[in-house]
Amino acid sequence: MKILSKYKGIVYALVAGVVLACTPAAAADVNIILHKALYDFRLVSAEAGAGINGVKGKMYYEQDATCDAWTTEHRFSTEYQYAERPAVSDASHYVAFESKNQQQFSFSSERQEDGEMTEQLRGFVEKAAAGAAKAIYTRPDDISYDLPKGYFLPTSHTMEVIRRARAGEHFFSAILFDGTDADGPVEVGTFIGKKLTAEELKKISAGNKKIDVTLLMSDAWHIRMAVFPLKDAEESAPSYEMEMILHDNGIVSHALVDYKTFAVEQNLTALEKLPSKKCD
Repeated sequence: MKILSKYKGIVYALVAGVVLACTPAAAADVNIILHKALYDFRLVSAEAGAGINGVKGKMYYEQDATCDAWTTEHRFSTEYQYAERPAVSDASHYVAFESKNQQQFSFSSERQEDGEMTEQLRGFVEKAAAGAAKAIYTRPDDISYDLPKGYFLPTSHTMEVIRRARAGEHFFSAILFDGTDADGPVEVGTFIGKKLTAEELKKISAGNKKIDVTLLMSDAWHIRMAVFPLKDAEESAPSYEMEMILHDNGIVSHALVDYKTFAVEQNLTALEKLPSKKCD
């Protein structure tokens, strides 16, 4: 899932020495819960020279499915407050269609700044030989990226992290493509930490009646992730890093995103299960 669409979407923490994984870990199949969630986010720290005084906003996230595909949608509404210039209002909308057999993927993303459209992206992934593929943008229509064998799409990547957490693994690295920006695929490294205790799970909802607590009682792990741009192969440091709580059913209940010069915290404020589809 995504944190701040003005920067890069789903973000992950670097684990040194991890190699690219091309085969899935052996574990029971993952049941991603269809749900909609609302998050508040706020600035928690900023360096003196960052020039940013505050970040606040909301994100609506929805994980749904048809009988043969995952559908993901998220909407951001954000205000960025600066030290030496007026605040900027940022709004974004992202939708993705990801077939469960990984044969089809399409995406649409757009962003507005103070009501003016600043970015529109459309595209799809075309499968190639031997497990590779090509990401093709139809807007703008002059962008494409090769995706190597073993690459992951967004929902399949979340499921793979959960599989590896169940199996007791701690390190996982892969190439991910989601279409949230024009920079193409990234390499992400994941460190799977300790499982949350029963006491920690109980604290997540903090008595909030807008959160369906039954969706948060499954196993959950402390996850650290980081994202490395493939477009700039000479960059050795991650673009940004994140710590999050990932539940066995695919729900993220908390995240802290570090953009090097400032950090933003994302807190769950509402959570509701969506009805499952009846399929033949």
